[in-house]
Amino acid sequence: MKKLLIALQLILLCNQSLLSGIQDYYPYKVIPSASNYGNTGILEVPTARLSKEATLRWNFSSSFPFEHTSVTATPFSWLEATYRYTEIKNVLYGPAAYSGNQSLKDKGFDVKFKLVNESYYFPAIAIGFRDLAGTGRFSSEYLISTKKINNFDLSFGVGWGLLGKESGISNPLSFLSENFNTRVDKQGSGGTFSYSRWFSGDASLLAGLEYDLHKYGLRLKIEYDPTEPDVFPNGSNQRLPVDSRFNIGVTYLFSDNIDFSTSFERGNQFRLAFTIKGNFLEDTIPKAKPKTVQRLSKSQIEKSVEDKGIFYRSLNLSLRDEGIYLQAASYREKKVDAAIASSRYFSFTRAAGRTVRIIDALSSDDVEEINVHSMNGDIEIATFKINRKEFQQADIQEGSALELRLKSEMVSSSGDPLYKRADFMPTVKFPEFNWKMSPSLKHQIGGPEGFYLGQLIWQTDTTLKLRRNLSLYTSFGLNIYDTFNNLNNPSQSSIPRVRSDIQKYLSKGKNNIKRMNLEYMYSPYKDIYVRGDLGYLEEMFAALGGEILYRPFDEKYALGLTAHKVKQRNYDQRFSLIDYENITGHLGFYYELPSNVLMQTHIGEYLAGDKGVTIDLSKRFQTGFTLGVFATKTNLSTEEFGEGSFDKGFYFSIPVKLFYSDHTSGNISFGLHPLTKDGGAFLNVTNSLFGIVGDSNFNSIKRDWNYILD
Repeated sequence: MKKLLIALQLILLCNQSLLSGIQDYYPYKVIPSASNYGNTGILEVPTARLSKEATLRWNFSSSFPFEHTSVTATPFSWLEATYRYTEIKNVLYGPAAYSGNQSLKDKGFDVKFKLVNESYYFPAIAIGFRDLAGTGRFSSEYLISTKKINNFDLSFGVGWGLLGKESGISNPLSFLSENFNTRVDKQGSGGTFSYSRWFSGDASLLAGLEYDLHKYGLRLKIEYDPTEPDVFPNGSNQRLPVDSRFNIGVTYLFSDNIDFSTSFERGNQFRLAFTIKGNFLEDTIPKAKPKTVQRLSKSQIEKSVEDKGIFYRSLNLSLRDEGIYLQAASYREKKVDAAIASSRYFSFTRAAGRTVRIIDALSSDDVEEINVHSMNGDIEIATFKINRKEFQQADIQEGSALELRLKSEMVSSSGDPLYKRADFMPTVKFPEFNWKMSPSLKHQIGGPEGFYLGQLIWQTDTTLKLRRNLSLYTSFGLNIYDTFNNLNNPSQSSIPRVRSDIQKYLSKGKNNIKRMNLEYMYSPYKDIYVRGDLGYLEEMFAALGGEILYRPFDEKYALGLTAHKVKQRNYDQRFSLIDYENITGHLGFYYELPSNVLMQTHIGEYLAGDKGVTIDLSKRFQTGFTLGVFATKTNLSTEEFGEGSFDKGFYFSIPVKLFYSDHTSGNISFGLHPLTKDGGAFLNVTNSLFGIVGDSNFNSIKRDWNYILD
């Protein structure tokens, strides 16, 4: 083993990376793949490789006794994070009366940071934490280097914890403090950071080799496994026989989005795995270009100036062809104002640009300025003041989008929307009714009764718009199929059960009224927005309250305040209520950090009466793909909160437009709380004000400005 490690180290230090050529012409590029744990690596041993920025990867890896199901995200080129469920097949979840013969499910969170990028002479270097703030069954830390040499990828490093069990070397950090010499291997309920254990105890050398067969789309793997599963602690409750310390495997890159893998580990066990992945850094599917607008003849323009109804009707019709709806318009001698709304485009800028192009084709030569007032719902969020001549030049590529932005102006006049003062407003008959129907899923993941329990429902959503700014929303669910009859573990929470009675809501509310509430939303003054709501806001609570948001158009921050009087709904989720009630509210602070990172901080009282703070960090990419994490800490003690110690979770949102050649504004969203707890629980509100207007300030428009010509 020592000779192998010395040889690998010499190769890493002395060899150079050679450029490839013919491999670029093969159907699928062979790239670093997932390890058993989901993050980028070999099998048990990690590497210094990370997925490409904006990658989302689902991985399933099964052998005996460990079966890993994970999701890995790469919000930055230097950070990779993994959330993982591990089924330990030879350990029971708990007593038979509690979980039957259900095997244990262990939750873990891993992070890897790239410290040094690979160069011509030197390897990439990364530092990582496995099972961070988890139960400690697979707790490890590592420092790893990886160097590409022709088709080889060689990795060499040092591991601690489970990766350091072989104790091949003394701890290289012991010279800093004697505390690094001893590691306390203690398993807990998870949710806390065991700082004192990090990089402590004995260490082992890590080594592995991967070889790419580009012609066949294969990645061959071999590693020396220092985890010693035949010695406790090993993540299981039984010693696992080991016939070889070398693991070998192969990954087949079936397509850009699917990998299949198999390996032979410990000299006696086969492992099967597959990966589904996607990179959402760029929109790779071409979208439909703006439709050709037939310019009016000189005589038609003269008639439209005399009879502006001709202009308004032509404008309304042409906008509808682009999926844009005219809300109001004014046609003056030197300028045209138009208020628009559209649910088709993901970016307000693209809809504004297409509106300018249509107005340019229909208006007289005397018009010098075109003002587009963008609306989201009934709220005017931004006004684009476009110099017509500059737009014409940029549209025929005699100018650029940047030049157009520098000679245009973006302002907010939300308190005085155009539809209140325009010369023309389309006739809208209220009440206005809209509805949609679709199948939907509910689920409970990682419970003692089974890893996944779910329900397929037929969901009907309706909107009754009584007048501008005032709407009644309803959502009904009809059960098609479910497995919730297996739920048999009632809450044991010692604080008000505002969320932990989830099993009762799932089993008794299979046919339910998910939502039925009246909502009023408007902007009384510039950059100030108000929302009031009354009714069944979510499946567990009825409420009366609202929200106020101050979002300065030219700034990177926003301030908000929410307050609701809530009362808990009955478990069947019809019209009756139960005894528990409270007042919940939060002061919110939103700030745009560098690299398109949004920080949200909420301070206040939660549903169960506990008080604390929630911090939410999310990264939004140019395509609209968003990754986020959040954590909440309240005044509840660890014992009162229960397993997990504090509330936390992650979420992601993928724009539907990334999968289609047409424009659409929908999202595929997913979020996960590892545990359903009563502490730190928010009231679920569908139309938060920041969600409506938060991504429409000057910085957001500048970010998406290039879409103005698309």
